[in-house]
Amino acid sequence: MNNEMNVDHAAKRNTLANELGFMTEDQVALLAMVKPATVEDWRKRGNGPSYTRFGSAYFYDIDDVKEHLKSLTKQKSREAILRSI
Repeated sequence: MNNEMNVDHAAKRNTLANELGFMTEDQVALLAMVKPATVEDWRKRGNGPSYTRFGSAYFYDIDDVKEHLKSLTKQKSREAILRSI
């Protein structure tokens, strides 16, 4: 029963965060297909999207997540472009 309460609590927190325009750390991990510990490591090293701490939880503004994703966009190298011509 305790596990069910934790799942319900997490689902409610996710919904509330999303309604406010944020993602939870677990949602960012799910999106990136990494473990939540990896997102925590990014946060500690300053490598991931900007975050907000509220109480003991970390939240990621959806616009900041989008901006971070765009910053990861790789351009084709000049060599790859020339090969495709």
